Amino acid sequence: MFILEAPYVSDLMLKTLENNQFEVLSNDIAKNYSSEYKLNLIDKNTAKNSLKVYSNSENSINWVLNNFQNSDLARLINLCKNKFEFRKSISSIYPNFFFTEIALKDLQIVDISKFPKQFIIKPSIGFLSMGVHKVSSHSEWENTVDTINTEVDMFAKNFPKDVLSSSNFIIEEIIQGEEFAIDAYFDKAGSPVILNIFQHPFVSEDDVSDRVYISSGKVIKENLKNFENILAKIGKTLNIKNFPMHIEVIKCADNTIVPVEINPMRFAGWCTTDLAYYAYGINIYEYFNNDLKPDWDKILADKQDKIYYFAMAETPADIDKSAIKFDYPDLEKFFYKVLDFRKIDYKEKPLFAVIFGEAENKEEITKILELDIHDFIK
Repeated sequence: MFILEAPYVSDLMLKTLENNQFEVLSNDIAKNYSSEYKLNLIDKNTAKNSLKVYSNSENSINWVLNNFQNSDLARLINLCKNKFEFRKSISSIYPNFFFTEIALKDLQIVDISKFPKQFIIKPSIGFLSMGVHKVSSHSEWENTVDTINTEVDMFAKNFPKDVLSSSNFIIEEIIQGEEFAIDAYFDKAGSPVILNIFQHPFVSEDDVSDRVYISSGKVIKENLKNFENILAKIGKTLNIKNFPMHIEVIKCADNTIVPVEINPMRFAGWCTTDLAYYAYGINIYEYFNNDLKPDWDKILADKQDKIYYFAMAETPADIDKSAIKFDYPDLEKFFYKVLDFRKIDYKEKPLFAVIFGEAENKEEITKILELDIHDFIK
C-alpha cells in the first residue's frame, strides 16, 4: 500500500500508481489527486491489512502509528525516527561510539566538558538538516544553543510534532569520512535491496545542507557490496522485514561504514528518490511493490563515466516570500543538462525547485554547491 502526503508528490509517482493500479490509502491528499489520476483508492480498514507500506512523506507517520498499533511496522518506525533509540539499538555493532541525549530546556545548563572537542547536535526526531549543527569547539556552544532556540519556533510551523520533535536533542561524536545516502528496502526474508546510492558533497567542513546529492556508476560500484553488508547487519540486529528506508551513512577512511540515521517507510524526501528513474531507468515504486532487485552490472554497463544529481533550491530565511518573484527560467539555464525541473510552491514550502540533472563534470557540482539563490530572486 502507498500513502500520499504533503509536502510533495511527484508526477512520476502518481503516474506509476495509476498505471500499475497499486493500492493507495484514501486520504485527503489522494482524493485531491484522484481527479487527475485514476488511483486505486482503498479505505482505512482494507489498508490495515497491508503487509508492505510506503509513503512519500513522513507526515503519514502519525496515521500509521495510530492504525498499525503494536505491529512490527510501528516498532520499526518508532525505533528509526528516534535517533537516540536507534543509536542504542545498534550499539552492539558500534560499541565505542559516543552519543547522549539532552532535553531542549537543559541545553543551556548542561556540562559539556566530557563531550568530544567536536560534536554534532540534532533533534532526536528530525527531518532534512533542520536543527542540525556542528560544534567545532566548546566555545561555540552558547551561540549554537541560541540558534537552536530560534530555529525550534520556525520549524514547528512547517512540520507536525511526529516529524520534528524539539523536546530532545542527541549529541554524538563527529564521524570523519564521506557522507552517502541509500534508498533500500528489506524483503520478506529480511535481505536488503539497494535501489539508490547518493554521495553527499559539501561546500565546506561546516556545511550541513542538503543542497545536492550525486550518483554515478563509480559511486554505486565502489560502495554497493559494503553498503549491502552493513544493511544486512543492521537488519539482522533490528529484525527488519518488508520495510523501505532512506539511510544516511559515513564511509570512513578505513572503509568502516557508520550509519548517521534512518528515515523509515520512505526513500529520499520530496520524491528526490526519482533520480534512480532518470539516471538508471529504475522505477523505485515498482521495484519496492513488486520485490524487484536491480541488476546493477547490466544497468551500469554504459553509465560508468556519467554523473547524475538532484539539487534543491532552498528558500533563504532572510526573505519575505510574499513580496518576491523567483526567476525559474534563469535558474534552469544555470544547469548543463536538466533531466527534470520541478517547480515548488515557495510561498507555502521551504523550496523554490528540485532539479534532476546530468553534470558535465565535477566542477559543475561545485558550482551548484556555491550557487547563491538570491541571484534568482526578484
